[in-house]
Amino acid sequence: MNAAPDAVDQARQILAAGRYCILDVETTDLEGSIVEVAVIAADTGEVLFDELVNPGSVAMSAEAAAVHGIQESDLVGARQWLHVYPDLATAIGDRHIAAYNSNFDFGRIVHDCNRIGMDAGRIGDPERWMCLMDLRSSAHGSDTRLRLDGGHRALGDVHAARSVLLGIARGMAA
Repeated sequence: MNAAPDAVDQARQILAAGRYCILDVETTDLEGSIVEVAVIAADTGEVLFDELVNPGSVAMSAEAAAVHGIQESDLVGARQWLHVYPDLATAIGDRHIAAYNSNFDFGRIVHDCNRIGMDAGRIGDPERWMCLMDLRSSAHGSDTRLRLDGGHRALGDVHAARSVLLGIARGMAA
């Protein structure tokens, strides 16, 4: 199936050199805190950031652990958000952010910044974010929210999202 021309153009813009990165987070629960974050360059696929995050006193739900496979014991020794966020912001730099389910990822980042009294800065600007799930639906010419098969770990999910993006840029409704 061929992708809608507007979606193809948008995908190609996201893949332009140095413009976007692709980000994903894993969390303690749907409304919980971040336990893993990964970022790759949209144009090259280069890993810019990949780190487990200790959520402090926020407990991991059994449901979330079953989805992503991250256990509380995996987070022992991991840095907390207060220390991870500045390095994440540096890795992203001036790039705009694409995420497969951007509302979720954006919301969790802003949530964790607010939870510790930290300003989310440029990453907290919703105008800098692009939803790849919406782009994929647009490429299909539907409102269907298509599932991403990336293994539910942050790095696997950003690579899977980039594969979808590359397919759309080639004119295929992936």
